Amino acid sequence: MKKKRIGLFFFSLAVLLSGCWDQDSLKDARLANASAYDLTDQGEIQQTLEIVNDFEGNQGNSDNEVHSAAGRSVRQSTDRIRTKVTGDVRFFKYGLIMYGKKLAQHDIYPYLDVLYREPDYPTSHVKLAIVDGLAGKVLEQKKVGNLMVGEFIIRKIKSLEDLCVFPEMTLEKLLPPMLDPGQDFVLPYLALEGEDIAAQGIAMFHGQKFTGSLDTEQSVLYVLLSGKWNKTARFVKKVNSGPDNDPRNYVTYEANTQRIKRKLKVGVDQEGRINVSLKLKLPVTVVEYADDHVQQQNTIQRLNRELSEQMTQDARQIIQKLQQGGCDAFGIGRQLIAHHPALWKSLDWNDAYANVRFQPEVSVDIIGSGVLN
Repeated sequence: MKKKRIGLFFFSLAVLLSGCWDQDSLKDARLANASAYDLTDQGEIQQTLEIVNDFEGNQGNSDNEVHSAAGRSVRQSTDRIRTKVTGDVRFFKYGLIMYGKKLAQHDIYPYLDVLYREPDYPTSHVKLAIVDGLAGKVLEQKKVGNLMVGEFIIRKIKSLEDLCVFPEMTLEKLLPPMLDPGQDFVLPYLALEGEDIAAQGIAMFHGQKFTGSLDTEQSVLYVLLSGKWNKTARFVKKVNSGPDNDPRNYVTYEANTQRIKRKLKVGVDQEGRINVSLKLKLPVTVVEYADDHVQQQNTIQRLNRELSEQMTQDARQIIQKLQQGGCDAFGIGRQLIAHHPALWKSLDWNDAYANVRFQPEVSVDIIGSGVLN
């Protein structure tokens, strides 16, 4: 009995110390940090990859290569790139995927399918973006300052997520709304302006197709209206009559994101009309107001009233754009599926969504004005 116990102990020890039998060594792998997809004039997929050497090393001293190839599928274009580089191309788990506008207007799912099916492809931390123009041209920049282009864009997206310009989105989070008939989605929208990679706002989708965009100012309020805000949301509004170029006529304020309250209510009246009440209570702090007098109660009341009216009007314009683009990013269809299933089955949502009656209301409440007073 004692010998059996000793034998079992050494057998267990051998199993634990033998390592993973199916481990995949990265010694000979080439890490693709960023990938871009465009449509060629012949209807093929043009894939562009940023391949990084010594990614774990100092970013300022790391080297990158940019390669591209066309194919009839994502896998074929990737394999053709593999014929141009040494080692096996692998994708970095904190990477980036970008799609050109022309491709996104057709349907992005066929270019994502292989990524979800491939068990070794990372999804949980991969960022996505749409490019106004050719996405491959952005990667051809290779470096921005001392940062490799892929790392620069990833940092840009993350910083703008913190500022509520972009909603938080990863490849993993994208799949559920992309396949949900009652929910659409938005993605970061970028453009190459000269040598600068600039944020254009957010790209709207209906189903899997790009249908329009919101600019950077609209994007911030959209993120708050969607209920998915992050650390900081900042706005600039004109609140005094006078020249547009006089900074005294403007106020800059930040939302206290920890105290925001948002309420979405979907109802159906007796005639079967869909009504949506979307209310946003926005406590804010004034961070810049050259006209001063923010300590006076009548000034605060006037600013609260003026800003609430302006932002409610902004909300109406955002919703109008979403409906024009068929982008049900607030998930009204999902609410109908859950609470009004019979009505949902009778609707052609592609047509019915445009007729949904939204009643947005944004209430601004100044709760602080900095340390000046």
